[in-house]
Amino acid sequence: MSTSTAELYVPDHIVHNTKTITFIRSSMSVIAGSAAGILGLTGYTGFIFYGVVSLFTSFIIWAMKTKGQPGKYFKGKTDVWIDGVFGSLFSYVLFWTLLYGTVHVYD
Repeated sequence: MSTSTAELYVPDHIVHNTKTITFIRSSMSVIAGSAAGILGLTGYTGFIFYGVVSLFTSFIIWAMKTKGQPGKYFKGKTDVWIDGVFGSLFSYVLFWTLLYGTVHVYD
C-alpha cells in the first residue's frame, strides 16, 4: 500500500491553519495601516512600508508558528509567505487613509 503526499494532510487542519494566517495578516495590516496613517506616509512610501511589514509578518509566521517547517502545516511551502498578502492590502489601505485623514486633517 503506497501513501501519497496528498493523503498526509487533513483538510480541516489545512483550513484552520489558513484561517490563522489570514487572521494574523489582517490584524497586522490594521496595525500597520494605522501606523502608516499616523506617521503621515504617502504614496510609494506607504506601499513600501506595507511590503516591509508583510515580509516581517511572513517571517514571524514562518519562524514562530511553523518553526521553520511550513511543509508540515501547509500543502505548499510558499503558502506562509504569500497566502493572504493581497487580501490584507485592502485593510491596510483602509486604515492608512482613515488615520491619515483623521490625524493630518489640518496640515
